[in-house]
Amino acid sequence: MCKAGSPPSHRQRRVINPKMNATQPLVDITIPKHRTLQQDKCPRQITPASSDTSSRDYAQTNSTRDRALYPVTGRLSNVLDDYVIFPKVLGKGHYGVVRECVCRITRQIYACKSIDKSKIRRLDHLQREVRLLSEINHHGIMKMVDCYEDSDFVHIVTEKCTGGELFDKIIENTTGTGCYSEKSAACIIKSLLQAVAYLHENDIVHRDIKPENILFESSHGDAIKLIDFGLSRRHKKNDASMSNPVGTAYYMSPELLKGSYTKSADIWAVGIVAYILLCGYPPFNGDTDPIIFDNIENGHLEFPNRAWSTKSSMAKDFIKCLLRRDPHIRFTAKEALLHPWILNLGQRHEAARTRSSRCSVHSNVH
Repeated sequence: MCKAGSPPSHRQRRVINPKMNATQPLVDITIPKHRTLQQDKCPRQITPASSDTSSRDYAQTNSTRDRALYPVTGRLSNVLDDYVIFPKVLGKGHYGVVRECVCRITRQIYACKSIDKSKIRRLDHLQREVRLLSEINHHGIMKMVDCYEDSDFVHIVTEKCTGGELFDKIIENTTGTGCYSEKSAACIIKSLLQAVAYLHENDIVHRDIKPENILFESSHGDAIKLIDFGLSRRHKKNDASMSNPVGTAYYMSPELLKGSYTKSADIWAVGIVAYILLCGYPPFNGDTDPIIFDNIENGHLEFPNRAWSTKSSMAKDFIKCLLRRDPHIRFTAKEALLHPWILNLGQRHEAARTRSSRCSVHSNVH
């Protein structure tokens, strides 16, 4: 995480159309070259100090040593014992890389995210991410299959998505008059809201919902997966408000910037994503993070004619409900799923997609 200007600490952002009708990102993050994966050698065993050392003391010593050497999972495990990891890099992040891998037993193909522990300041945050991922089971959220830890890396094996980031699709589709159609946007947002509703029902807040953290399952269709739980945490209904303002500039809510927020900050982020899907740029824009923060806190939600003249009033109303400045009256994920824009356009688009799939199967049979 990086810090900019005032207290809010946030993730570096990829610029989305800093000018209203721009279609190309201006900033690309430079990532240090990832070290080559190496098979970790087994650590030297600890020899008991004397012959009368009890087996319980010896086991406790080993356990303490393992927790110190492998703080995320608490034990040494070698990902190469169970998976073959291919050298081609599928994606890069601030702390590691993602490569394709295949299970030696089932031959199933997955993705392996290898995180360099030396670059992580708070390994307890990584531990929390792994624990949360192990408990999450929803079709709209990237599923963790396995997790391994050696002396240098934590390797998280997950489902593999081949459709790319929503961020890149937005860049590809944006024109001067908009981005996604309302039907496609509603279908994507519906899937995202279903994932967020599941998280909130299980007392989990994501805190970094953005197009870069939304992947398409495949290059065909619009089924998505929410990823990256590095900033996520548990937050129950009666817990005190969260105060650490984390996230990515464009998607941070006003109350989050003020340092007192709840799960509702996730809904604001979904509203920002919905706005971007329809027009190609964020509602509270700026060339620097401080300017973006000022626009979020003091700006007004507007729908400029060039990109919004062809959008329905229902779509604008939906976005207004998610971007209410007062988090107490802002929609919840469940309420958003019941909005007519989601029910009508989302369901209609899903029905059309199902009919198309059935027609394809029918034609193949004949």
